[in-house]
Amino acid sequence: MSKRAAIYARVSTDMQRDNFSIPSQVAECMKYVENKRYTLVGNQYVDMENGRDVAPETPNSIPVFVDDYTSRELSRPSLDAAIYFLEQIGYDVLIVHALDRLARDPYIRQTLEREFNKRGARVEYVLGAYEETPEGEIRKDLDATFAKWENAKRVERSMRGKKRKAESGKWVAGVIPFGYQEDPNIRGGLIIEPTAAAVVQRIFHLYTVENCSIREIARILTEEGHMPYHGGSEWAKTTINHILVNTAYIGNCYFNRRKRVGGKHIFKDKEEWIQIACPPIIDLPIFDKVQKRMKHNMDYVRKHPSRLYLLSGMILCSECDRPYLAQTAKANKNRRKNEAQSYRHRLTAGHCMNKTISARVLDLLVWERVIGILEDPEALLEGYNRSLDQQRESQARKFSQIEVLEKALHKEKVRRQNLNAAYLDPDIKMSKTEYLDQKVQFDGEVQSIELDLMKLRNEVEDVPEPASLEALQRFSAEVMDELYEDGEISLEKKRKLFEMMHVKVLLHPNGSFKLDGWFNVDEQEEAGLLGQPSEHYARQLRRLQARV
Repeated sequence: MSKRAAIYARVSTDMQRDNFSIPSQVAECMKYVENKRYTLVGNQYVDMENGRDVAPETPNSIPVFVDDYTSRELSRPSLDAAIYFLEQIGYDVLIVHALDRLARDPYIRQTLEREFNKRGARVEYVLGAYEETPEGEIRKDLDATFAKWENAKRVERSMRGKKRKAESGKWVAGVIPFGYQEDPNIRGGLIIEPTAAAVVQRIFHLYTVENCSIREIARILTEEGHMPYHGGSEWAKTTINHILVNTAYIGNCYFNRRKRVGGKHIFKDKEEWIQIACPPIIDLPIFDKVQKRMKHNMDYVRKHPSRLYLLSGMILCSECDRPYLAQTAKANKNRRKNEAQSYRHRLTAGHCMNKTISARVLDLLVWERVIGILEDPEALLEGYNRSLDQQRESQARKFSQIEVLEKALHKEKVRRQNLNAAYLDPDIKMSKTEYLDQKVQFDGEVQSIELDLMKLRNEVEDVPEPASLEALQRFSAEVMDELYEDGEISLEKKRKLFEMMHVKVLLHPNGSFKLDGWFNVDEQEEAGLLGQPSEHYARQLRRLQARV
């Protein structure tokens, strides 16, 4: 009685599908099937000539389950499909070219064989001629062990070669980033691809100057007809995000950053990273500005993503400089008719006190002041210039402090190196106790200086740019025109306007607040809002709504 058989073939990566590994595996497996007089079955098809996936009716197509997947995983797309086909349709034998095509690890290979055996199919290998005896199983284990060892040596040789290539400044870090192409004159070198590079610069401009969200950038690029890196017509948010955080665009990319531990990839120590230089597309200050905005969004703005709040992440406590958190009291709870949004300080969240202020009151008060700023273009420009001067002075002071600390850090590191040299010098005869005592002192100094440096660098603010002012003036004019025509501005547009102005609301315990930002003008603090009875809020709202 003829047996039904399915063929399984594997390469490690999708790029290897383009070589001759799959066709050669399939050809050898087909000879094996013919010699055994098996009947071939399956519901996935490949072309015998090139090993690529094809439709069943395509000439030269045969049923084969093919994976371009690592053998370290038990679950693989086509292997899972072969098991599912076995459960639903059934076959007697799974044909695999060699042990390492199923798995190099003996444990994984044995586990997979058991999975097929308990469903009624035996795994047979073209190479090896293993018998169904204890000796045959031992041969399998030995061959699998040697295959695993050989693969480890191959990976080690490959990694050693890649490290040498990376250390010589050649690109070995995987897929070439969008905006670059391989240098035809220098193997492994990168050059800028002008069309794609212009799109990269457009993305950074939209995020930093136009203050667009990643979602908005994806929509704009799609509408403008720019071609995504991997084809298609629509840009994905993940693609935009990857571009915005890729250090290759400032001229620095890295190799040997991660290592595999179990099923996860973790970062190695930075000392092991290998830097590869490439021509920059974006200036460093612009890239830093992107990272600061992303960090701010992660730390403050995205605390409550389910609802949109006008001032989320923009309200700071005057006492502890920590942000107020946005919250919503749901309707039908405690006899509440409508949802009520508010901003709250919480001791349980590490804040200095428990205080709450109504969003509908504070939002309207801040919006009224912003309108007052925008209605006076001269005051807006004056506020911009004053903010620019103040921040430049602040930047200069902080950069001066950073320079002093960097010199002090260098001095302490030199002293620590001298200490190590003295300890190793037999003529000095320094005891280990003396060495450790001084080393602890130097290490403490270095750690303290590095901590101060990190704080100062985080405090360095973005300096307003002319392009930012131009973008703000265009958008604010659009908002004011819409306000005069319809009287209503969407919450999303208000929020974007506030972000472009870098609005900050400094809230005092008594409820008074001060508005600050790049384009601030002199104003008196608002009278206290907290602790007022509900009729006070009603009067405030009626007064403000009549004026706005």
